[in-house]
Amino acid sequence: MFVCLCQAVSDSTIRAVIRSGARTVEAVGIASAAGTKCGKCRGMIATMIGREHEVLVGPGGPGSGESTR
Repeated sequence: MFVCLCQAVSDSTIRAVIRSGARTVEAVGIASAAGTKCGKCRGMIATMIGREHEVLVGPGGPGSGESTR
């Protein structure tokens, strides 16, 4: 599914970029061009970053801002 229609960037491409180390919407844009035109997809990209972070480190993991106690 396309997340960024302006640049034709799919959800799988964005997930791959996040898994490769992109931790901000801006970093995803640099790596994939997603979110660099009209910006309507930037909220979805931010959500995807959060979800992928949880997959990689688990809920409440390091850098999540949540307590693990």
